[in-house]
Amino acid sequence: MLLLLNVGAMAQVAQPELITDRPDQTESAAIVPRHALQVETGFLVENDANDLFSTRSFTYNTTLLRFGLLNNFELRAGMDYFRASTTLNNTSLSSTISGISPLYTGFKIKIAEAQEWHPQVAFLGGLVLPFTADSDRKPNYTAANIRFAFSHSLSNRFSLGYNLGAEWDGDSPVPGYFYSAALGFAVTDKLGAFFESYGLIPETGNAEHLMDAGLTYLLLPTLQLDISGGIGLNQAAIRNFISLGLSFRIPGRKLEGQQYEQ
Repeated sequence: MLLLLNVGAMAQVAQPELITDRPDQTESAAIVPRHALQVETGFLVENDANDLFSTRSFTYNTTLLRFGLLNNFELRAGMDYFRASTTLNNTSLSSTISGISPLYTGFKIKIAEAQEWHPQVAFLGGLVLPFTADSDRKPNYTAANIRFAFSHSLSNRFSLGYNLGAEWDGDSPVPGYFYSAALGFAVTDKLGAFFESYGLIPETGNAEHLMDAGLTYLLLPTLQLDISGGIGLNQAAIRNFISLGLSFRIPGRKLEGQQYEQ
């Protein structure tokens, strides 16, 4: 509460636009302002089922910390707590796993600014460290991901973001190839909406394809709420999910004239 009150007080000073990497799956090409700390956290419920079993999972405190180290470079770290219950169909047999996820560490670097029809471009890289997780959540291998993020401003109200990259999930040494595309729309100055399609195509196994949509509401210039939900488009993907979230930014040191360094 003290942290949010501090954010509210600093929001009275002119701030750069708050651009988050949640709730959609498409990472933005924007970098957190220099010396600022951005916190993006939330709650996620996922449901999945097949002919043999059904699973419901809860991910608590899906926190991503983003720190602007340079004007074009940010550091990233994330961790969450996960709990999943699986039930065999038409039986009372069930099992539960829970625990803290492995620590995610990564970076985002801006490659190019948007110019005319050229998009804003950024590159992201990250590692997931197995030894930092609880036993139920520990992957067999060190997980990793790389991704290129592109952002277009189509008009005063519409924007388009899309990602291409590769991911190693930690359960297999074989990578999967990620894609996403999200269309954003500013309903009002504070209310935004998005529609998105995304998926993962592994080198071995079945591809997963999903779509989702959501809303964001800017309570303050540096404080945002969000809600989103999605469905799987094929059998390999999860059935559905819903997420609620909160994002806020703590500005960096003040500059002359009550502006913050960007």
